[in-house]
Amino acid sequence: MFATVAAVRTSRSGTQAAVGSRQGDLFAQGPPALDPAASVERLHLDDRSWIDTSSRWLCGGDELLESLVARLRWTRAERPMYGRMVDEPRLGAFVRPGSPGSPPLLDDMAGVLAARYRSGFNSVWVNYYRGGDDSVAWHSDRIGIDPADAVVAIVSLGGPRRFRLRPAGGGPGRSFTLASGDLLVMGGACQQDWEHSVPKVAAAAPRMSVTFRHTAARAGQ
Repeated sequence: MFATVAAVRTSRSGTQAAVGSRQGDLFAQGPPALDPAASVERLHLDDRSWIDTSSRWLCGGDELLESLVARLRWTRAERPMYGRMVDEPRLGAFVRPGSPGSPPLLDDMAGVLAARYRSGFNSVWVNYYRGGDDSVAWHSDRIGIDPADAVVAIVSLGGPRRFRLRPAGGGPGRSFTLASGDLLVMGGACQQDWEHSVPKVAAAAPRMSVTFRHTAARAGQ
């Protein structure tokens, strides 16, 4: 169940204060722009799954975060817990690339990623972590297509946060700290064999994860 969160716009002053506290990260400031030529490093998690990482794939991430806070229609999902419904600890917004009202830079990002990974990224989900208490538990993305060959691309905006990966069946995991503008792409059987999470922390600046996927079309779409 989702509830529209209209009050998120009134919290922009808090977001701006947090962004202002990161004056040292000059790369995150200024007009947003892509760097399609940024180097990408591939790490094989096992013989079926891999991740690509690219530091500073996007510059001006703070300004893009501010724009998306004001522009997107944010919702707060609920989930059952201990016999009652509770709010998930983050906000979310859906964007269909190329549709009316889709932010042009998100369309450009989807196009650059589609060309590189030969995958039609037809949906974007944005998670908004307002502070350290916002998080997402261990999960694999539900793609709606073959999870053994799904590509999921994440662009991080705002404050740095840890992004964790672990085998779905147990075993040693990996942890990455994603800064504003960093790109992380999960591919191969990652959504079938691995789980990922963003854990709570004592304190954190606002952060967004802009997630590009190729999802199966639903009836009527």
